[in-house]
Amino acid sequence: MSDHRARLSLFWLILASVAVAAFGFVSMGLWVPTVMVFDAPGATDNKATVALAIILAGGPVVSVAALIVCWVRVAQMKRSSGLKWMLALPALWLIAVFIGSTALAVLCENGCGA
Repeated sequence: MSDHRARLSLFWLILASVAVAAFGFVSMGLWVPTVMVFDAPGATDNKATVALAIILAGGPVVSVAALIVCWVRVAQMKRSSGLKWMLALPALWLIAVFIGSTALAVLCENGCGA
């Protein structure tokens, strides 16, 4: 019974790894809007814009970090902890993107210091 449960939990880890890797690949699509953020003159001087661009570009980095942390935890025989970290890191990044985009839209409604 325990051998079956171990194989099943490993199956879910592999499936989640594929999903997080796909998430990292898809999040590279946010690199195009990151370049477009700097199309206005003086946009590189605005700290809020630069911060949002860094957050948007971090998706693939977060995905790779999540995969590394997960499989290190699996190697330490802590499979459930690895799965939690693999799913939590991209979720935290999505929350940061949402909060950053919302804050920039709300705070910079009138040009954001430009």
